[in-house]
Amino acid sequence: MKEKELAFSDVPNNFLWCINRQCSKAETCLRQLAERLSPEELISRSAINPKHLAKFKNECPYFCSNKQVRYARGFLGILENLTAKQTHFFINRVISNSSRRTYYRVRNGERALSPAEQQNIINILKECGVTFSIEFDSYFEDYYWSNTL
Repeated sequence: MKEKELAFSDVPNNFLWCINRQCSKAETCLRQLAERLSPEELISRSAINPKHLAKFKNECPYFCSNKQVRYARGFLGILENLTAKQTHFFINRVISNSSRRTYYRVRNGERALSPAEQQNIINILKECGVTFSIEFDSYFEDYYWSNTL
């Protein structure tokens, strides 16, 4: 898959920026790249306090890599291959880990699954006794904005 170019419109509104352009990881950190992409017309956004960052030296706990990750959409194809008992266990576990609404949105592909969420689904399927190759309905690459703070 071709890597998507980062645009300011991709940056979530609640994403904290970093204004430390001297950071050794500035070229690969979404927090710094978001700040660099900001238009002149933008008056303000939330940023991490540089005084707070100074105490961390080389290892920033707020670093957010600009490497794209593989998201998944939907698992209707997986459900078709489960037994009734496996399906019941699986649905109950996923709903108990999130909510009924989230389960249906994720199942139908309305909401994408991050790599960690995909692994959680795979782990639940393995608990159900699934031995077949697990493939979600579709995949796409995008930036990982989970560390929005």
